[in-house]
Amino acid sequence: MLFRAPVVQIKRLTLSVLCLFVPAAMGNPATADSRQSSPQQIEQVSVEQVAQYVAKHAYEQAEQLTLLSIEKAKQGNIRSPYTFFQLGTILQNADRYQSSNQALRLALAQYTQLGELNMVSRTLLALGTSEHHLAKYASASNYFHRARSIATMQGDGAFEAEILMQLGIMQKEQGEIEQALATLKSALALFRQQQVLHRISACLANIGDVYLTLSYFSDARRYYEDAFAMAQTLESTALQGDITAKLGAVELREGQTSRAIDLFNQALLLLHQDGDTAATSETKMLLGEALVKHGDTQAGLTLLNNSYGYALQTNRHPLIKQTRLALANAMLAIQDFDQALKYAQNGTLHAREVSDIRSQMDFLTLQVNAYAAKGDFRKALDIQSVLQSIREKMLQSENQAVIGRLQAEVELERQSQALQMLKKTKAMELAQAEHRHLATTLAWSISLAAVLTLFLIWGRFKQRQQNIVLRREVRQATVELENKNSELENAYKTLEQVSLRDTLTGLYNRHYLESQLPAEIKRSQFAIRQNKEGVKANQDLLCLLIDIDHFKRINDDFGHIAGDKVLVKFSQILREVFRQTDLIIRWGGEEFLVVCRQSSKQELPEFAERCRAAVAEATFDVNADTPIQVTCSIGFSVLPPHHNTQFDENWQQTFALVDYCLYAAKLSGRNGWVGVTDSSSQRKASPSSLPIDKKFNFSQSKIATSFNNIASITWPDE
Repeated sequence: MLFRAPVVQIKRLTLSVLCLFVPAAMGNPATADSRQSSPQQIEQVSVEQVAQYVAKHAYEQAEQLTLLSIEKAKQGNIRSPYTFFQLGTILQNADRYQSSNQALRLALAQYTQLGELNMVSRTLLALGTSEHHLAKYASASNYFHRARSIATMQGDGAFEAEILMQLGIMQKEQGEIEQALATLKSALALFRQQQVLHRISACLANIGDVYLTLSYFSDARRYYEDAFAMAQTLESTALQGDITAKLGAVELREGQTSRAIDLFNQALLLLHQDGDTAATSETKMLLGEALVKHGDTQAGLTLLNNSYGYALQTNRHPLIKQTRLALANAMLAIQDFDQALKYAQNGTLHAREVSDIRSQMDFLTLQVNAYAAKGDFRKALDIQSVLQSIREKMLQSENQAVIGRLQAEVELERQSQALQMLKKTKAMELAQAEHRHLATTLAWSISLAAVLTLFLIWGRFKQRQQNIVLRREVRQATVELENKNSELENAYKTLEQVSLRDTLTGLYNRHYLESQLPAEIKRSQFAIRQNKEGVKANQDLLCLLIDIDHFKRINDDFGHIAGDKVLVKFSQILREVFRQTDLIIRWGGEEFLVVCRQSSKQELPEFAERCRAAVAEATFDVNADTPIQVTCSIGFSVLPPHHNTQFDENWQQTFALVDYCLYAAKLSGRNGWVGVTDSSSQRKASPSSLPIDKKFNFSQSKIATSFNNIASITWPDE
């Protein structure tokens, strides 16, 4: 027997959807004038009254009040679709699915008319849940898929995962095991992507249920343990109790009865803290089943009967079904065959009413076992034939023809029972004939059971093989995806090298500078404005333009290949002189541009001299008899010269300025540097006579140079 129907999970799903996705309910009615209430207040009172009836288990009154509200809506007295959404979910949690559906359908029609897609999808999920409870799988699947389409369109990943999890649970109940597993794993991936931790734990537990259905106990236990660990992290006693009970079900299926009893008791302690009466009752039912198998029959039957009474009182159909199965098995164990038949027959009739084919098969199997134990092999064989027919139909197709065939076969079984009643009046006449055919009937029954067993074993083997093939395909697809990602990453790196870097030196090019420099200038300007008393330390951008002296002569004397080697060696020296965070750009030909980030303008002369000296001290191998010496000239400035100007002006002015300083260094004898460490555009009474100030309209600039003094600088002609 499977662990239990996921009714508690479905109810918690509905509540979580209400908490996570539905807007807050309307406020409490105003008390200023109790004689005059607004329509919204009246509607809220109706919702609260229905909730109170359900809390008192007065389900008929709750349904009557809901139907009255629906009738008022048709007359135009109630306008809020949210009222009917609330009423529908309240009745759904009380297992009153027919009335719940009426309220939810009305809410769906109104939300659709208003065009509120978000609430349309929530209502569709609630309707699918009700149809699922009523075993109307086709319509439930339709509602779930419609809800998912809206969730996908709106990009609501968390809600789409909720729908997929519910759909996977239903597919498991329909016997679509592989599809259910794929659907639940898709839901798990979405939950992880959205970081919905409490739903990740629930989804892991549902995947464990699928593996438990397949009797893959080690896989089921692994998923349950992962779900339990996450529930502990979330400090959710409800989830911990629920998953502990599932672990107990695994032990019970493996025959570890004592271990199962311990786990069920632990689960009851956790569920008692959470106050979940329904989950507690279901766990007690499982504990009763385990106690009966363990030999403590009286205690086990007491728990089973208590759970059965609670299920009947609250009209919880899944729990009624599970408890009947457990009671029928317990009665078989203590050889009370008539009572076992009573539970099995009632369960068969109820399962047929809700079109639950799998439950019918479970109860019919119990009837076969009970009749065989009583020695009534003819009835056992008749029901076994019905059961075999249903199994064959299930293996071929899950459709409405199966239900019709099942009803016909059950009717045939009833007729067989009536015939047996007539034969009892002639028991003496038929006694000898029954004895003659007893051996033959028993032989046929055993043969049929053996064939069925072999068929089921073969089906299980094929299913396992399909799972192995599926896992292999998934692994192969994963490897291919990783290879594609690696190729894309390499292609991206190659593209970056081509578009943003100089192919010879490996330094960044102008395109890279143009993409990075605006943000750096804005950052520097912002930092300066934030400090009202002056520029903060290490907040300046420094710009140095460096040119290799007499580079054309190197190309003419040694060739262009030698010139390329000089450029490569020169770029290596720049990397050693400047920091990794500085931008080093090949500006063009033999010119290089360096932008030092988060520096102080007072360091400009130090940076320039360090660079000049490093180049002058280095030797350059150009495949000549002896290495050659190379020098460089440098012009520099703060970037931008004025922090209150726009970026485009900063860009043009700064690079015109550093180019002017570089030209001055070359005219002054090369192997040196000239630059501006500070400048001002505010006019003074006595204007500066320096050519650089006149050219760039500076009132007074601070010049730094490696030559003797400022007077020794030869400035370019204006």
